[in-house]
Amino acid sequence: MKSVVIALAVVHVASSLAASQRIQPHLAAVRPVTPELPEPSCIMNSTHCSCLEKSYRSLIASPERFGRCILDEERIGASCSCPGTSICERSVEPCGTKKLRATGPMAEDGTVPCEALPDAQCERASNPKHCTGAVNVFIDGVAKGCIKTIPVLSDVDDAYGYASYRANNIENVEYDYINLRFIETRANEDLHFCVIYGNWRIGEIVNPNDPTLSRKEKSEVTAKFPMFFEIKDDPSDSYFGDGTSTVRTSHAHYAHKSDGYCLGPLLGDGSGVRARFYDLDNILGVNVQTFNENTFSVTNLAKWDFADHRSATELRTTGQADGDESVIVDFQAACECAAV
Repeated sequence: MKSVVIALAVVHVASSLAASQRIQPHLAAVRPVTPELPEPSCIMNSTHCSCLEKSYRSLIASPERFGRCILDEERIGASCSCPGTSICERSVEPCGTKKLRATGPMAEDGTVPCEALPDAQCERASNPKHCTGAVNVFIDGVAKGCIKTIPVLSDVDDAYGYASYRANNIENVEYDYINLRFIETRANEDLHFCVIYGNWRIGEIVNPNDPTLSRKEKSEVTAKFPMFFEIKDDPSDSYFGDGTSTVRTSHAHYAHKSDGYCLGPLLGDGSGVRARFYDLDNILGVNVQTFNENTFSVTNLAKWDFADHRSATELRTTGQADGDESVIVDFQAACECAAV
């Protein structure tokens, strides 16, 4: 099976106010801190987590008195909480040195009796930036430009338009391509990944009487956090792993139809997402879409064709995949567009 890697980096770009008020990107680059949420401490590895900056002091062994400890200098960390969700997890790792535990009250000299915990684990908390406004595009290792996410108020379907078993918001979607879109819901600053296979409007003109389910696509999307199917086009297709860190799909459709799905929320915290499309049949390649803030429209930024990366003998005479082609798409969060 053949494959190629397309790397994408998720970033934030501030936007001006949309005159039409139809869609508008948010302006915040960092998720706000909410001090009312207390322990437990955990890594803020989800848009559902809220973090509180806090100071702390650790115990260190006294260099002068055996069996006594003193407080280390004050440090700044983060305490995060995720009520009602298991996405936020504690960061647990072996301690660099033996972890110490106080066994009695502090004396007048500032020391406390303490003991070492040789098998202890250290817990750490962080509050990384969340960037969801744009995507740096690298196709086959080559930078192609900076994609802007499509902003909607609160519902990812505003940028997909699922109805009558197909996507209806298909502005500039390419026929016989894997069309990729990134959606940002302004209400919660969440990021969503949408896939639209083909363009049924063009298919109705080009091949309205396609007698077979000739377009076939499978995909596997992996991440370090749970993902959820927000749109299934269509529910009768195959979807596996909803709510886990690995989801899989299988679609088949006529040339004059289209299929797809949306996943979310994705994270703009640098943890990364990988999408592998495989066992592709009658697909020309990948089309990455962007949002034009000047015209408030969805446009195409970068296209990748199998015909440019495979020998003619591996493809159909039309340049389409012949049933065993594959392509890998990686998403990596950052907070600014790459220089291209």
